[in-house]
Amino acid sequence: MDADRTSPGVRLPPPLVFLAGLGLGFLLQRRFPLPIAAPGNLLPRLLGAALVLSSGALALWGFLTFRRARTTVRPDRSASALLTEGPFRFTRNPLYLSLSLLHTGVALLADALWPALMLLPVLLVIRFHVIAREERHLAARFGTEYEAYLRTVRRWF
Repeated sequence: MDADRTSPGVRLPPPLVFLAGLGLGFLLQRRFPLPIAAPGNLLPRLLGAALVLSSGALALWGFLTFRRARTTVRPDRSASALLTEGPFRFTRNPLYLSLSLLHTGVALLADALWPALMLLPVLLVIRFHVIAREERHLAARFGTEYEAYLRTVRRWF
C-alpha cells in the first residue's frame, strides 16, 4: 500500500493552528489595540456568542458522526470510512468550519480585530497543509466513491 493510503501525512494539528492564530492575534491586539465595534455596541458580542454556540453544536455533530462510523477524527491517521452523513452532507470539513466559527466568535466576544484578521492566514495553512493532504489521502483510499462525493459536497459550505 502506498503512503497516501496509509496516512494523510498531516503534521500540523489543526486545533493548534487555530490556537496559534488566536494567540498571535491577541498579542497584536494587546500591542496595537483595534476594536471591532464602537464602545457600547453589543451586536458583535451577541453575534460572537451565537457563533461560539454554533461552533460547539457543529463540532459535537461532527464528532458523533466520526464515532458512529468508527473512524478516526485525527487527520494524521488513516481514515477507515468515508463520511458522507451528518454534517458531511453539507460540508467536507465540518470540524474546520467549527473551529473557524469558534475563532471568529472569540474575536467578536473580545471585540478584538487582530484575532479576527488572523483567521485568514490560519485558513490558508489549514487549506494547503492539512486539507490538501487529507483530500489526497481520501482520493487514494476511496477512489471513485470520494470523487463522486467531491462533486456533490462543497469543501466549506
